[in-house]
Amino acid sequence: MEIRRFFVNPQDVCANGEIVVFGDEFLHMTKVLRYKTGYKAIVCANDGIERYCTIKQIDRDRAILSVDDEKVQDKKRVHVTLFAGLLKNNKLDFAIQKAVELGIDEVCPFLSSNTAETKFAKDRADKIALEAAKQCGSAYLTKVCELCDFQDVVKSFGDFDKVLFAYEDEKKNRIKDCDLSGKKIALIVGAEGGFTPEEARIAKEAGAQIVTLGRRILRAETASIVASALLLDTLGELDYE
Repeated sequence: MEIRRFFVNPQDVCANGEIVVFGDEFLHMTKVLRYKTGYKAIVCANDGIERYCTIKQIDRDRAILSVDDEKVQDKKRVHVTLFAGLLKNNKLDFAIQKAVELGIDEVCPFLSSNTAETKFAKDRADKIALEAAKQCGSAYLTKVCELCDFQDVVKSFGDFDKVLFAYEDEKKNRIKDCDLSGKKIALIVGAEGGFTPEEARIAKEAGAQIVTLGRRILRAETASIVASALLLDTLGELDYE
């Protein structure tokens, strides 16, 4: 039987070699998958460690697992945050799923001048990120932020060592041409219609490096994925070592 993966909070990993599973993951484990005592599971606490466990006890609202073995996944060298313009018709769901698969650490949806959608279902996005992390075998859980405005994105530039701003009117500067030194990098990709010249000017004056994703016309959800892959590949985060 396939060994399924579950995520818990760091405080649910006990010093005595046991893990307590609560909430939605407990319900998924016991009600959906119908796991019983003695079943095996992989439990992650968003710390890069895969804990190979055996279910020791199942109570009304929690399961207690004993840790049999541990495996440490390679630690990422650079923390990457994707600021993605909110998209119509739940298309951001696809972008979030693929960002998780690629290894983006954080996805922050935002509103800008050309954003047509205004509602963001964070609970839905959290579930998509969780399922994507499980499916791709990650020991890290990508954080999905609350919806914010373009002004909030610009104000956050000081939290990063480098900021890349994907702009359709930029023709020369590519991601691989940029200064990517530092431990925290922000990548900003717009919604349908991209950014206005004024937004690009504001971002540049605030310290962002303006980049092109190439001459192809990309859908907004595709642009987020392409930009993420180009950045992570340039950083060496997609390499085996």
